[in-house]
Amino acid sequence: MGAKAVIIDHEPLMAAQLKKLLQRGDPSIEVKSICYEGEQAMACLAAHQPDIVFLTLEMPRVSGMTIARQIEAAKGPHPAVVFVTGKRDFISQALRLNVLDYLVKPVTEEEVRRVVEKFRAVYIKKEAPLQEGASETAVDSSRPSYARRFSVDEGDKIKLISTEDIRLVYAEKRKVFLVTLSGKTYPSHLSLVQFEKRLPEEVFFRCHRNYIVNIDEVQQIEPWFNHQYVLIVKGMEDQPVPIGRSYVKKLRQYVDL
Repeated sequence: MGAKAVIIDHEPLMAAQLKKLLQRGDPSIEVKSICYEGEQAMACLAAHQPDIVFLTLEMPRVSGMTIARQIEAAKGPHPAVVFVTGKRDFISQALRLNVLDYLVKPVTEEEVRRVVEKFRAVYIKKEAPLQEGASETAVDSSRPSYARRFSVDEGDKIKLISTEDIRLVYAEKRKVFLVTLSGKTYPSHLSLVQFEKRLPEEVFFRCHRNYIVNIDEVQQIEPWFNHQYVLIVKGMEDQPVPIGRSYVKKLRQYVDL
C-alpha cells in the first residue's frame, strides 16, 4: 500500500538526501513535497495531506517543535510525525509530543528503514478487499487517524502508554492526567481536547468537560444529585466519574439506556 510523505527541512541538501534514502528504503512511499520554510509548513501539509511527515526540529523562525504542536492541534486526521535533528539534546523534549519516532543527522538508510517499518506497523492497517473497479491506491480519508501510543514522563525517562492500556483521562487544577488499566496515574503534556482527537471515539467517551473514560472500563451507571448520573469505573469504585448534562445524550451511543 502506497503512502504520501512530506519533508520539512530548511537545508535543501539534507532534504534531498532524506528523500533519496526514503526512495531506497521503501519505494512505495511517495514524497509529495519538500517544504523549506517553517511558515509555509501547515499550508503545505493541508495541500498534500501526507500520511507521514519528516520534520526538522532546528527550523529557523518557526521551529519544528512549534510546527509539531500546530499539527497536533489541527482538526481532522493527523499524519505520523518523525522528528529529524542534528542535536540529541532536543530529543527528550521533542518526544513529549505525540510523535512516531526521530532520526538523528546524518541520517542513515538503516535508520530510515527502521522508522518506515515502525510507521507501517503502527499506522497502516490491513487493506480491506477492493470492490470491483476501485483503485488500489484509494485511501479512506474519512476515517480519523488515531494514536496507538502516548508519551508520559516517568522520572527522567519517557514512557510510552498504549491506547488500549488507558482507563481514564482527566483534568484537575489546569493539569491533565492519564490513568492506566493497572491503576497508575501519569501527568500528560496534552490537553483533553487533544486527547479527544487522538483517542478512538468508539471506545473513549468524553463524559464531562474534565473527563474522558474508556467505556469498556465502566462497571455501573448510578443516579446522582440533581437528576444527574455518575460512572463507576473499574479499579476506581471510590471515585465516581461525573457525566455532564450535555453529554448524557451521547452516552446513549455507547450504552442502551
